[in-house]
Amino acid sequence: MVQVDVFWGYGFGASLAVASGTQLAKEQEPLGSKYFAQTVLFLSLFWAPTGLLLLLRHPSWETMQAAENLGSLSPWLILSFSITNITQGILGFWVGQKLMAAGKNYLANLNWIAGYFGMFFILLYGWDGLGYDRFLYDRDMIAGSPAWHPGVSGAAQNALGVLWKHLQSSVAITLYIDGLWLLPPYFYLMTKWIRETKKEASAAMLIGNIFAIIFLGGLGSAAISALVVNYTGALLGVGNNIARAVGEIPPNTSMHLLSYVIGLPLSFVLMWFLLWRPGMPLHRLVKPLL
Repeated sequence: MVQVDVFWGYGFGASLAVASGTQLAKEQEPLGSKYFAQTVLFLSLFWAPTGLLLLLRHPSWETMQAAENLGSLSPWLILSFSITNITQGILGFWVGQKLMAAGKNYLANLNWIAGYFGMFFILLYGWDGLGYDRFLYDRDMIAGSPAWHPGVSGAAQNALGVLWKHLQSSVAITLYIDGLWLLPPYFYLMTKWIRETKKEASAAMLIGNIFAIIFLGGLGSAAISALVVNYTGALLGVGNNIARAVGEIPPNTSMHLLSYVIGLPLSFVLMWFLLWRPGMPLHRLVKPLL
């Protein structure tokens, strides 16, 4: 999705910087290294095309239901989207290699996990508390179905049923194609570079570890933050997000914005002390990559 791909692309670049590890840290010209060159090739040849395929085939879904069709999008937005998929990955790689060169290995890992956190938080909660509702609606599942409106996916009432239906949708089929194109080269580079310094590590174990970090660390943390922001909003009197969006209750925009300002930092503090600080469960999950 357009709104999440800038975070996902950042995560890709930042994670590849971590994978190249001490070899990259020793480079006199990191941005002239084979690691950076191959990262840019990956971003250009494998990552960027997957987003463009989704945008061309499913413009409403790819824009989180912000655009009704491809014709309603500015050409400049499409150009910017295709460019930022690459530049955000480069930025993530650059920040990651700077942290690695400074010996801040754990922070370098948190850097790429932060990219996944941003992606998952927008998918789950978004800017209006309806990220999940936008994500789980595919108007292409039923010919002539209407454009998205708050609550149309039915996810709030039957999340598992909607998810199962979505897994068989036209969007899902495009995502499967994207995965077949994108994931093999990504995991090839990740495991190849990590094993240059950790020869005893098996590729299968590394892939399993990376998946665990992405879904337990990135998705799990995003879910916790989404809950904290949501309940903070409830305490501030924001009300049900679907009801706000359809005008059944006042929008209360200032309190909705304040729920992010209070809820996100609060969730970060809680997760740091309970999950992420050295010795805690998610720190131990990342430890094999340090």
